[in-house]
Amino acid sequence: MSSIPSYLLFSLHSVYYFRAVVLDVVCSLFHRREIRRSPQARCRREALIRGRELLLQVQRLFTEAFQGIKPSVGRLCGEWES
Repeated sequence: MSSIPSYLLFSLHSVYYFRAVVLDVVCSLFHRREIRRSPQARCRREALIRGRELLLQVQRLFTEAFQGIKPSVGRLCGEWES
């Protein structure tokens, strides 16, 4: 059995949460220290799939921030929210 990645947390309410720390270099652009989103999954497998999707989106936001483009955390969403 593989372990849960560090960007996924299991809450007391039996729901997984995605968490990414915002780097100090771009913290002023994000106006926050961390990004937290719920992948809306109680199943470990589904949380892993949705968590990877959120991780890719956050990495894309970090890349844009390093390029000078103001990031929009509100754009973080998954196909499950559509």
